Amino acid sequence: MKKTLFLALFVISNVVFAQDVLSFKDCLDLAFKNNLQLKSASNSEKIAKYQYTASYGRLLPNFFGSIDNKNSWGREVDPNSNLFVNTDIKNYQGYLNANYNLFAGFSALNSIRLNKQEVRINETNIKRVENAITINLAEKFITILYLQDIIAANEEQIKSSENQLALALLKFNAGTIAESEVFKIRSQKATEELNLLTNQNRLTDNLVSLKQLMNIPLEKEIMLVKPILKLDSNIDISQNPYEIIDKAILLNPSYKMSLLKEKKARAALAIARASKYPILSMRAQYGANYTNTDEVFDFNDQLKNNEVNILRLNLIIPIFGQMDNYSKSKTSKMQYRQSKVDTQITKNELSKEVMKAITDTKTSMKKTEASSIAFEFSEKSFQADALKFELGKININELNTTKATYINSQAQLIQSKYELLYNNALIKFYLGEPFSL
Repeated sequence: MKKTLFLALFVISNVVFAQDVLSFKDCLDLAFKNNLQLKSASNSEKIAKYQYTASYGRLLPNFFGSIDNKNSWGREVDPNSNLFVNTDIKNYQGYLNANYNLFAGFSALNSIRLNKQEVRINETNIKRVENAITINLAEKFITILYLQDIIAANEEQIKSSENQLALALLKFNAGTIAESEVFKIRSQKATEELNLLTNQNRLTDNLVSLKQLMNIPLEKEIMLVKPILKLDSNIDISQNPYEIIDKAILLNPSYKMSLLKEKKARAALAIARASKYPILSMRAQYGANYTNTDEVFDFNDQLKNNEVNILRLNLIIPIFGQMDNYSKSKTSKMQYRQSKVDTQITKNELSKEVMKAITDTKTSMKKTEASSIAFEFSEKSFQADALKFELGKININELNTTKATYINSQAQLIQSKYELLYNNALIKFYLGEPFSL
């Protein structure tokens, strides 16, 4: 007996410790560490920072050097005498060049502004992705806990039906009820088993989604820690809902991104308009050359004698660019206007989301209170009718009606509690608090 008990404890402990026990915060930390979408957003931010740093280079001159070696045989022009000669010529030339844009319609400055906004957009996008992951993870987490409770309730219902079926078979064998009563219980039990299978499949799907959000192996066993619902910590939604909406919108990264995209579009418009301005650039060059055919001067003397110094200013005045400049300017202007429209669309969508969260929370509060009362009375009614069925005072149809009411009220109570937990946390999250379950 002791060996059997020890073996059972050993098996149970291995099953439990083989699983990772995770709270909502643990799941969220894993998701922030491993999620692929978040890694992609982080990579985009780094790329934007590199491009932003590089854009400052447009304020600096472009400096480069060049070396040219020319070897010729036979009849060729001598670089020293400019006469045709028939000999081997080796010529070496070297130049240092510097190009600098003095004025280009402020396109360099506006490019820096554009890339700066791109960095800020990508930084905000990381926060937006984190928020989306948090909400998605919370939905999956709550759904899994809800389904686990529903599955436990399904299993209890099936056990109850098995007991009723055993009692009905005894009564049928004793000749006190018809066989149709047994068939009805069997049918009820089959329906409950189907519901159990459906909920188990839903649980598996949500577990897969949760693991993918955390980017952990699908075969890894996890156990979720059920949070405690604190009714006294519910958000105060008696205040003006539009004040909550306005505050939530200002804090939301999606709205912040839309404002940043407006600024980026404005910088892009300024860059497009720069094509209408003249471009003034400066070029400086220093160079020298050496030729082996010069027998008078040695290498150093040739470099001094053949020294070249050039300073050149170049002014380009746009006159007609085949409507390209006009098209770029008009397109950028419309894109800037569209960015303002997109900001308003984002604001409207967020207003709708937050208002829905507020109304859902109010509904969940009332639904939880009503479901608790309904479940209490339906449970007592079912227990009473189950006893009446055992005593033969009611038939199976009456018992199934009471049982169906009890099952539905139980499911409604479980669902309303988790809905209240989720919606309450969601509104707090919209208002800038951490999402905590």
